[in-house]
Amino acid sequence: MGKILIIYDTDSDRRFTETMVPLVKEGALSVEGMEVRVRFVDDATTEDVFWADGIAIGCPTHLGNISWRMKKWWDDRTPEIWFKTDGKFAVPFTSAGSLGGGGELACNALSIMMMNMGYFVFGITDYVAKKESLHYGAVVAGEPRSDHATESCRRAGRRLAEWVGYYMEGRKDLHPLEAKYNRFWELAD
Repeated sequence: MGKILIIYDTDSDRRFTETMVPLVKEGALSVEGMEVRVRFVDDATTEDVFWADGIAIGCPTHLGNISWRMKKWWDDRTPEIWFKTDGKFAVPFTSAGSLGGGGELACNALSIMMMNMGYFVFGITDYVAKKESLHYGAVVAGEPRSDHATESCRRAGRRLAEWVGYYMEGRKDLHPLEAKYNRFWELAD
């Protein structure tokens, strides 16, 4: 069974990043044989990280970067985690105040942080609507309301679970080129 950890930070009274979490989880669980743990960053442990084959990591976009809480969590635990997560998978997600508000930069910052921990961070070439992709991770302005915003969250979780299943469990049917669902909006019925 593949093991996915969703670790997230959220803030403000609206808690936009938190609204993405159930959709990322739904996407991961759409791949048969996946087990998912969800942890708010303050409640996550290093054991959660060691347990997981893949991590969906999300936080609000702060000035084009990641939240201080998420950065601090990883900074404080680096000595415990270093060299023990090599070869696992990660995908980022973030909520920003608006499109063009730095969400892709925050996803890149999350990706770089995870690469430093030895994670494979992957790009997602799928388009979930016309001119709507999640190449660097799922980025939503505010909370995910539109069909393409909710689908980008689901797709991030699904693709993480597929890579975990493909590489960690040897399930060749989970390679993206074998996908039986529409990966590109123009192919939709």
